[in-house]
Amino acid sequence: MGIPHASAGAPIVGAAIPPHVSAGPRRRRKLTRAALALALPIVVASAMTGGVAEAAAPQWRVVPGTTLGPDGGGLMEVAATGPRDAWAVGYACTVEKHVPCPAIARWNGVQWKNATMPAYRFPAGYDSDIYTFDAVSATSGDDVWVVGNGRTVRVGHWNGGSWSMYRPFGVSENYQLSDVEVAQGRVWFAGTTNDNRGVILSWNGRTGFTSESIHNGTLAAVSARSRTGEIWAVGHSTDGPLVVRGTGKAGAMGWSEISVPRTPEGALTQVWPISAADVWAIGHIGAGRDLASAKPLMLHFDGRSWTRVPLPVKKGRLTGITADASGDIWVTGIEASHPKQALFLRQSRGRWTTTYGPDFRFGEVRAVSITGIPGSNGMWAVGRNGDGGMDREKTSILRYG
Repeated sequence: MGIPHASAGAPIVGAAIPPHVSAGPRRRRKLTRAALALALPIVVASAMTGGVAEAAAPQWRVVPGTTLGPDGGGLMEVAATGPRDAWAVGYACTVEKHVPCPAIARWNGVQWKNATMPAYRFPAGYDSDIYTFDAVSATSGDDVWVVGNGRTVRVGHWNGGSWSMYRPFGVSENYQLSDVEVAQGRVWFAGTTNDNRGVILSWNGRTGFTSESIHNGTLAAVSARSRTGEIWAVGHSTDGPLVVRGTGKAGAMGWSEISVPRTPEGALTQVWPISAADVWAIGHIGAGRDLASAKPLMLHFDGRSWTRVPLPVKKGRLTGITADASGDIWVTGIEASHPKQALFLRQSRGRWTTTYGPDFRFGEVRAVSITGIPGSNGMWAVGRNGDGGMDREKTSILRYG
């Protein structure tokens, strides 16, 4: 079965966030990946050599989170619009329960607060049709987008006063949206159809959702460059990594699959475009859950072709990427030799250094997402860690700078 007509899912307007969750002031800074890239100097790719391993980084510190549910949970992705506003999404119940329990947390400059919509907040969320919020993108404190997955797919938009909820695929089941990105007045989504094909959707306030492009394989992430309107999406197919580029004007985009180095069992999970000649993509080779056999994967595009980047980490997987205000590239993930610490790779002047976050003695790190904080050199990293079984998990929130 193919993707339903884009307009089939009529908008469902959700209830407003409770008064104790502050909408925050309007902010000129926009932390989509696209907008942050505009503020960064172009990082020219050079020959990548082995990095320097460092001791545990004292700059990364644990920040107390907020109670999202009664028995564990996890955070999947984070976005920030400034030092006083950040959003993290995930779930408020352990993964193994397979019950609807989506969750949203918001940083107000002082502390993290539960910002889940009332209709989805525990325990009311048990009656919803989505299990988790998987991705978030924000341009300001009153322009935030999230995607949720479960029996059906939901897209949520916060306008500073209330949430609106949409069904991009109507009530059809077995679809998934993995990522969301806001750029140039349009919202972009990457995911997978119910017949296991990668799909890119767009949304605007006039025409709603539009199916832009469909590809053999699955798509895990999407990112945009506001200055050029160029869109990048990554994932994997039966042949290995999948990279899709969209060029042109909104509503008339041309889409093409870009050749990458042959990497059997390779999968890309995040992409970060800085300029037309400087694009990064990360992921892993092999089964991502098995750290002992998985290998981290990083590719770089110089405007002509993609090449594989040598890394100082040999086993593990890469899960997040961003850049700081100085233009340094930061990558997060998990390394097999440090399973209870988040891995941080930093590229500065063509050289990679390796650092690790605090030791989570509770259990192994399962995933880490990272984002820069506009107006500073700071960063947020969020994720989840567990004790070996999927029935006990805790959220983790780290701050740099």
